[in-house]
Amino acid sequence: MQSPNPLQLISRRALGQILVDGKFVSKRALNQALMEQKTTHELLGGVLVRMGMLKPEDVMAPLFIQPHLARVEDAVKLAAGDRQLLGALLVQSGKVTASQLDEAITEQKRTGERLGEVFMRMGMLTELQLKGLLDWQQNQGAPADTPLRLGELLVATGHITREQLERALAKQGQTGRKIGDVLVAEGYVRRSEVNHAVRLQKMCVNAVVAAILAMGMSSAAAASSVSLQWDPSPDTSVVGYKVHYQPDSSTQPFQGPAPVDVQNVTTASIANLDPAHSYSFAVTAYNAAGEESVYSNVVTIAEMQAPSTALTYPANAATVAGTVSVTADATDNVGVSKVEFYVNGALKATVPSSPYVYSWDTSALPAGSYTLMTKAYDAAGNIGQSQTITVTVANDLTAPTVSLTSPANNMTVSGSVNIAANATDNVGVSRVEFYLNNALLSATNMAPYAYTWDSKTVANGVYNLTAKAYDAAGNLGQSQVLTVNVSNDLIAPTVSLASPVSGTTVSGTVAVTANASDNVGVSKVEFYRNNVLQATVAASPYSYNWDTTQVANGSYTLTAKAYDAVGNVTTSTSSSVSVANPVPDTTAPVVSVSSPANGSSVSGTVAVTAAASDNVAVTKVEFYRNGVLVGTSTAAPYAYSWDTTKVANGSYSLSVKGYDAAGNVGVSQSSAVNVSNPVPDTTAPVVSVSSPASGSSVSGTVTVTAAASDNVAITKIEFYRNGVLVGTDAAAPYAYSWDTTQVANGSYTLTVKGYDAAGNVGVSQSSTVNVANPVKDTIAPTVSITSPANRTTVSGVVTIKASASDNVGVTKVEFYIGGRYLTSLGSAPYSYAWDTTKVSNSTYVVTAIAYDAAGNKKQSSNVYVTVKNRKW
Repeated sequence: MQSPNPLQLISRRALGQILVDGKFVSKRALNQALMEQKTTHELLGGVLVRMGMLKPEDVMAPLFIQPHLARVEDAVKLAAGDRQLLGALLVQSGKVTASQLDEAITEQKRTGERLGEVFMRMGMLTELQLKGLLDWQQNQGAPADTPLRLGELLVATGHITREQLERALAKQGQTGRKIGDVLVAEGYVRRSEVNHAVRLQKMCVNAVVAAILAMGMSSAAAASSVSLQWDPSPDTSVVGYKVHYQPDSSTQPFQGPAPVDVQNVTTASIANLDPAHSYSFAVTAYNAAGEESVYSNVVTIAEMQAPSTALTYPANAATVAGTVSVTADATDNVGVSKVEFYVNGALKATVPSSPYVYSWDTSALPAGSYTLMTKAYDAAGNIGQSQTITVTVANDLTAPTVSLTSPANNMTVSGSVNIAANATDNVGVSRVEFYLNNALLSATNMAPYAYTWDSKTVANGVYNLTAKAYDAAGNLGQSQVLTVNVSNDLIAPTVSLASPVSGTTVSGTVAVTANASDNVGVSKVEFYRNNVLQATVAASPYSYNWDTTQVANGSYTLTAKAYDAVGNVTTSTSSSVSVANPVPDTTAPVVSVSSPANGSSVSGTVAVTAAASDNVAVTKVEFYRNGVLVGTSTAAPYAYSWDTTKVANGSYSLSVKGYDAAGNVGVSQSSAVNVSNPVPDTTAPVVSVSSPASGSSVSGTVTVTAAASDNVAITKIEFYRNGVLVGTDAAAPYAYSWDTTQVANGSYTLTVKGYDAAGNVGVSQSSTVNVANPVKDTIAPTVSITSPANRTTVSGVVTIKASASDNVGVTKVEFYIGGRYLTSLGSAPYSYAWDTTKVSNSTYVVTAIAYDAAGNKKQSSNVYVTVKNRKW
């Protein structure tokens, strides 16, 4: 069997499909032309013109937009005309009917959703279709040049030239008139030709919307499609064709998806292709026995995923000068073949491999703003474009100006000298350097430009100071030369300690004195003890008073430092003295409670004893109970007798204080003892109902809790309801669970009783609660259709009425025609005006469903009505 004649890749959307979508021709006329084309092998447009179905110029408009219908991203840019509402757009394209639009709008009003969301939920649109239409809708009315603009269509159909369009557009910008009116006024076209072009524009818009909807059927976010065309096989036994294809290989036989059987047509559209892969296609012919021919020629399309590229340097809005390394990143799913660098839209460099860097020499360029951009290519010819950044070229040839402002010329200086300069530049000063006799002293990049120079680092004499200023372009400016005379005092003072004499012993307050002199003058003397500054004296006599009682007895080292006005300093020879002040008794006695032991229990008469010691001697010991003095002992053994029957049983804190002759007091740690003399228990527990609160309403299972306390311990709690024992709890927390659904709704009295081991019983106050469990509503409403009557014939607008009632209350009534939801009414009267002219003449079932607040519902009996409207 002979295979089909050469397979060829055609536009992403077939011309015949565009013509039908735009209503240029009917489906029937297209099929006739396709049959004729199989015989004559002409181009489809030529066949349609020859058969009188289209004018030659009318074919040009669909051909003009055909290359833009490959991808949704391109198709949505073919917007033209005034912006249309989504519903009107879908009805005009034939995607939905007017009645379907009405149904969707009714549903939108009921649910509050967006209309597009309703279309998706009702299965009328896919998510991709909705996105494409919304993007296209947004582009309508935008002032962009697209093939569907009226002027572009007139050029494409040969009615005007490109030059005439440009002149008309310029005229339009001056007058603000519509382009069609301008073209007619200038005599380029007749009004009838403009009107015809407007009709072509609307037909093309319909074709574009249909293409967007068709491409939106794919579920893949980056899906693409390919349209194929081949000449029919001359073999008369051929009854159909199959399209074979596979990704990333042309090796035969194809191992890709199952072949597509297109029956006996000679075109096919293969959708849901991944743009990141290349695809190979071939066609086979088959006969009635299912025998297939060999493959036709193989057509391959390259992968269509463009590389991504971005400029990484310089930054947007940067100022540059000299030679700039313009740097870009670029990636691709297969591989980047080259990156092009553009300046102001002009190609400047091509880099075939990473790193993608272009050295841009700006030195010869005029100062001003420049735009940078890159394009990345892959082997398949896909192109990705970077963002556009704007930089300012500012090449600087002007040197900064700099002058020294301090110190003054011919000035005599000493010590620390402030060297300062003023520097300015037409762009900006980047650095200022300070020099002494042409040797660099310091550099700074921040104003104010200054440096503190220690003139004592050089010998006394005459020196030259200069400054240099630089800018970012490397231009250099030099200051005037300043001459200074360095004259520093380099002779340090002499100093010695006069008293106390080294090796002596001191006590009380001691005068520490020093002798100091200098060739110019002593500015201050500092006194140190063990290298810690103690005092500073600015004038002779140099002395300060040292209170030795404020330091511990022992050996100390004394020194003095003398300073002159320029900071020269001399330290004296050290002097060692010994401090020996009388030592007072400052040590408190150490005391503790020795008996009874901490934590013990006592009863009757107890001997409380204490242990006490001191570095000199203990003069007395005082005994305290709970912080109150209860006894004193002046000699060991230190003790007092405590009759515990005179105090209440419980815990007590015992402590002691020890005194010495110097008045020092030592306090012991406290010792806790428990007095436990036998006491009869006659105290009843104290109990109360803690929850539920008195006067509250309860339902379901309620936790009844009690609060209870006793002077010794609670042994059990009893719970009573209306005087009847209903629960017992022997341990805190005291509670029992009461299932109120087991009793009738109404008022109940709760009480508790508390018991202790001695048999004492405490009774709580009563707590009144109200049991109020909900009574479930299980009775459904009743509903019936009261109008129209069953088995009646109706026409025009008919009022459907229903009667509904419920033991509690009807919340809503819904009306249905043939099981299709019409409306919902929340209150009586329950009626709905049904326009029967919107449906076909036929018999319909009218029903209603009534709901109550508990969710019970009931459907009415069916009422059958026959719609019979007069047809005009």
